[in-house]
Amino acid sequence: MTSHRLLVAAVSILIALATIGLMSGCANTSRGSDPATPSPEAIEREERTEEAAALKNEESAETQKERELLSVLEAKKREEAAEAKARRTEANAAAKAKRREAAAEQAARLKEADAEATARQRESSSSKPKSPSTTTKSKGKPAPKESIATPPTVTVPSGSE
Repeated sequence: MTSHRLLVAAVSILIALATIGLMSGCANTSRGSDPATPSPEAIEREERTEEAAALKNEESAETQKERELLSVLEAKKREEAAEAKARRTEANAAAKAKRREAAAEQAARLKEADAEATARQRESSSSKPKSPSTTTKSKGKPAPKESIATPPTVTVPSGSE
């Protein structure tokens, strides 16, 4: 509605200016004609001027509407791009968290399995005597050599008998 009011005001101003211009021009160049009645050429010229001004105002109003529409479309496009970026970022963060969680679960399972193996080893070592092959396999160290519980008896021949 405001653009319509602006259009009416602009046309009114143009008509007033054209009338003043024509009257002052006709007053100087008229030769015996009545200054109050404009010539047919002046009326036609005035109408063309009014039509041109109205057309120009309509075009500028259309251009302004198109700019506003373009601005709205660009804002919507920027908003959609920002939302898409946020969704990608969120998806990446969720995937990263899932990978961390899976790695933590794997580490917990390995630690638990290691703890169970250690517990089983302690249990088996406390109920059974250690065998050299078990210690070699589990610890990776060579088995200690068996020690002799009683010293061997050695007979020494005597040379005087």
